[in-house]
Amino acid sequence: MEKEKKKFTFKKAISIFLGLLFVVALVGGIGYLIKSNSAENEVFLTRKPSIKNLDDKVMATGKIEPREEIEIKPNIAGIIQSINVDEGDKVQAGQLIATIRIVPNITEVNNATMQVNNSQIQLTNAKVNVDNQQKQYEMQAKLYKQGVISKQEYITAQQQLETTVQQQKLAVQQLNAAQKQLQIVRTGATPELQSMATTQVRAKAAGTVLTIPVKVGSQVIEANSFNAGTTICSIADLNSLIFKGNIDEAQAGKLKQGMDMSVVIGALQNKSFPGKLTLIAPKGTEESGTIKFAVEGDVFNKTGEYIRAGFSANGEILLSSKKNALLLDESLIQYEKGNNKSFVEVKQPNGGFKKVYVKLGSSDGINVQILSGIDKNAEVKVWNPSDKDKEELKEQKK
Repeated sequence: MEKEKKKFTFKKAISIFLGLLFVVALVGGIGYLIKSNSAENEVFLTRKPSIKNLDDKVMATGKIEPREEIEIKPNIAGIIQSINVDEGDKVQAGQLIATIRIVPNITEVNNATMQVNNSQIQLTNAKVNVDNQQKQYEMQAKLYKQGVISKQEYITAQQQLETTVQQQKLAVQQLNAAQKQLQIVRTGATPELQSMATTQVRAKAAGTVLTIPVKVGSQVIEANSFNAGTTICSIADLNSLIFKGNIDEAQAGKLKQGMDMSVVIGALQNKSFPGKLTLIAPKGTEESGTIKFAVEGDVFNKTGEYIRAGFSANGEILLSSKKNALLLDESLIQYEKGNNKSFVEVKQPNGGFKKVYVKLGSSDGINVQILSGIDKNAEVKVWNPSDKDKEELKEQKK
């Protein structure tokens, strides 16, 4: 009997324990449901639409370059003896840039010396021939006056004298040429051609010196049909600049040559300069899996701002502009699955949010135009808050 009583008491304790567990689970479930139902009352950040002008732009990224950049190269090989300009200097056409010291080539000097010696020998022989032919002519002239020889013989002697005199003059010219060649091989120029000396490198146009990739003592080679030669400096007119950049293929079809553009230079505190689109490449190039098209445009520096070649810049081409448009942050737009209808969640007087369908217009990638569905007073729920939004929400709760 006592065993049965203990057994009964044990079963009763288990039943009470299970009952308590059930009550705890029930209370927890009810609390969860209450908490879930109260989620609608959770505080959310909201944004209101704004009324602004919406500009549809195409943005090209690139840099500023001179319209024409001239590379100054020597037309004779040698060693840089002096450089007469610095980077950033403004130069005029014909201004002396650098001088080159010729390093004589022993073979060329020997050949030129031999040519001088040969020319001197030829001139000596020519003088002897003239002296002999002069005596022969004088004799023939005397005999002709005496009637001993015919007139034809006299004329022949006269012609032979003239021929030898011409040969002597030619020998003098050849000697002078050989001597000048020897001087050029040794020094690079002759006195009478010093103003045109190849050892003096001069600017071919007016402009600003951009780069000087050589220094005094550097060896340079001339530009010819076999090599490009050594660049001594590059010169460009910084008052005549262009913008060179790239755009995505989706934007290329929207552009036409002659469109107005704004060139924004970040290094000048995002100062904007007017421009005009002059080129859209007919062929694109692949960059990181996307097709890019090169564009170019004139840059008009009406204020005379000092713009350096190579500045990074953005070219903005305005396609259209909508005045006083109702704009909303595009990140606040949501889309229904299946039909892809656009909607926003608008705050109601009771603190909850209501789903409202909206009709969208143009977009600039940040803001989108709202054509219908809400007005400027609507408070739209920020359904995907950023870290910055969350910090703002915390400040509001405080």
